[in-house]
Amino acid sequence: MGNISCWVLKRGEPGWTDANEERCRRCSYYQAVNHHGVTVSNGPGDVVVIECGGALNLLRTQFLGEVADKLKCEGKRRVALDLSAVTNIYSCAMSMMVRLHLQCEDMGGLFVMVGATGYVKVAIDTVLIDKIVKCADTMEEALALM
Repeated sequence: MGNISCWVLKRGEPGWTDANEERCRRCSYYQAVNHHGVTVSNGPGDVVVIECGGALNLLRTQFLGEVADKLKCEGKRRVALDLSAVTNIYSCAMSMMVRLHLQCEDMGGLFVMVGATGYVKVAIDTVLIDKIVKCADTMEEALALM
């Protein structure tokens, strides 16, 4: 990959920094590749922010499982899941949210779901995940909880 100049394709390689992450987030190519997908970035302090969009289906839930495994290996225990751009949510994704909650709790941290609206909020309220997992309307509220 040495001849590829786009940092999106080099993500995770040695030399990757938060500055590269911010530059990529503004890039139209990055936005097209990650449109309605899942992105993971460092928030303030030691908080990890997971942003999702579109439908949280089986494929994206499997990816969230890989993210959860990586976060556990890295000892990341404060996680915010931004659901503000999610339009549909499958039951497997709700199960993954409980897994992330338990994982963070086991390490002495906190998992917060942020910005659920419309059908996604109704689904979360219906299955009572909000009774187990912390919820916040905005990222600012979520960060204040942490």
